Amino acid sequence: MKALINISSLVTVASDGKRAKTGSSMRDLGEIRDGAVIFDDVIRWRGPMTEFADACSSLGIAPEELQLDDCSGLTVLPGFVDSHTHIVYAGSRAHEFARRLSGVPYTTIAAEGGGILTTMRAVREASADEIVHVATQHAQRALEHGTTFIEVKSGYGLNLESEVKLLNAAVEVAREVDIRLVSTFMAAHDVPPEFRSSPDDYVRHIVDDMLPAVADIDVLSFCDVFTDKGFFSVEQSEIILQAASGYGLGLKVHADEIAAIGASNMAARLGCVSADHLEYTTEADVDALRDAGVVCTLLPGTAYTLRLPPPNARMMIDRGAIVALATDCNPGSCLSENMQNVLSLACMTLGMSIEEAIVAATLHGAAALRVHDRVGSIDVGKEADMVLYDVPTYADIVYHFGVNHVLGVYVRGEMVA
Repeated sequence: MKALINISSLVTVASDGKRAKTGSSMRDLGEIRDGAVIFDDVIRWRGPMTEFADACSSLGIAPEELQLDDCSGLTVLPGFVDSHTHIVYAGSRAHEFARRLSGVPYTTIAAEGGGILTTMRAVREASADEIVHVATQHAQRALEHGTTFIEVKSGYGLNLESEVKLLNAAVEVAREVDIRLVSTFMAAHDVPPEFRSSPDDYVRHIVDDMLPAVADIDVLSFCDVFTDKGFFSVEQSEIILQAASGYGLGLKVHADEIAAIGASNMAARLGCVSADHLEYTTEADVDALRDAGVVCTLLPGTAYTLRLPPPNARMMIDRGAIVALATDCNPGSCLSENMQNVLSLACMTLGMSIEEAIVAATLHGAAALRVHDRVGSIDVGKEADMVLYDVPTYADIVYHFGVNHVLGVYVRGEMVA
């Protein structure tokens, strides 16, 4: 058994067994100054150093029997849970990024056959090993920046062979990197060229041919659809999501990123686990998501990169919605694995407090992946996913931005980075 002792700032994100901390409770991090944690693969105790000796006694162990790490001057947080990424892909879209900076809208590039379709062509041509190599690098960097649990979407193959290739690549990443991982089937990311004249036929292809073929792939947990202007309609999305539910997959939606076409309201109606992006979401939509328990996953790096109006995080939090943060790491609109940067962007562009951002990036990310009973806070009985930061307080992670403050990463109680 191990213990971290003399922790300057132990941020527990204590949730009292609840799935989420909403409204004003998002500002309560359960911080313990001069704290300690006793753990093996799970958290056995955490509290102030003044109670450490009594805790050892109650656990039936002597302090000298523990592997002790002195964390004086350090901050400890739960591992980040990055609940929205697209790290299985091939190729580069740096040239499209440069065009966007020169003023060409993303929608124009997509209409020309670029955007997602650029990456689709690269994926179809790439070997499985090439895709695994790229994804493994992303996952390792995410781990080194404090992410211990990550979601990985397919969606850049857009045919059965390539979507299977992407989902199997996610399985390999889970084997090669010490990060925890779940995957999401997202063939409904765009309509491929061969179905451009008949998108409803592509919807049927996803339902009739793809879903039965991928449903049993290891670590696959969710199905996602890009429901937005120029992509999939609400009606098409419902057909796919209802079919996915029949295979036991949790439901997610890319919603309200480009326009408000009713995607978030659909997410509430279908009881989706999360609705993600939400740049154009209204108060009425947020109320529906809140009442349905749908996690509102915000991706400030994407709004920043695409120069979109940022989602109204302040409104969502004040109305009691469950707000999560994620990177959206992908080759086209946000090429970053760094959740520390996401905290900074959330505070500076979304109007969130540091405390709200940390809750959104840990406990609420876990809620968006349905693993909140296992990870997302440093609570007794949860798995020992913790990150040591070389700063005296959690505020320094956002205050001193643009660098990696991580000193060490524990996953299930083992130092892995």
